[in-house]
Amino acid sequence: MKKILSLTVLFAGISIATFAQEQKDTERSFKRERKETRMEKKIANRTPEEMAEVKTEQLNKRLKFTDTQRTEVYAIQLEQAKKAMAHREEMKKLQTKLREGMKDSQKKMGEILTPEQQQLMRESYAQRRKGKWRGTKGEFRKRGMIEKQMPSTENTDG
Repeated sequence: MKKILSLTVLFAGISIATFAQEQKDTERSFKRERKETRMEKKIANRTPEEMAEVKTEQLNKRLKFTDTQRTEVYAIQLEQAKKAMAHREEMKKLQTKLREGMKDSQKKMGEILTPEQQQLMRESYAQRRKGKWRGTKGEFRKRGMIEKQMPSTENTDG
């Protein structure tokens, strides 16, 4: 009787420990995802000088620069931050151009389509925004793994 009771308690303890680890992992991945988006917002609001200073200090903590090295590294980081800022601005301009082009093409489509077709088009856009057309990351990975495992269908005979 004591053996059965001790085995039951042991099994319950292992089950609870396993369940707690699964919950902890999912919580961590969610927090990590949110942290990255907050970091992107912080970077967007910084000047190139601030970004270069932060990167130089981070490298200095790991590599322990001398004073001359610190100034040279800061110059390199500043140059890189300025290039990144210019690239970011170009991408924003390009994105606005693309959005305007899409709006123009939607207007042209609206002139061509009947009201019923326009309604169907709006519904399909709404479904895309909800994410019904996209699969989850896991599904995409599984699909890729299946494709890798499938043998090639090429005909190697003469």
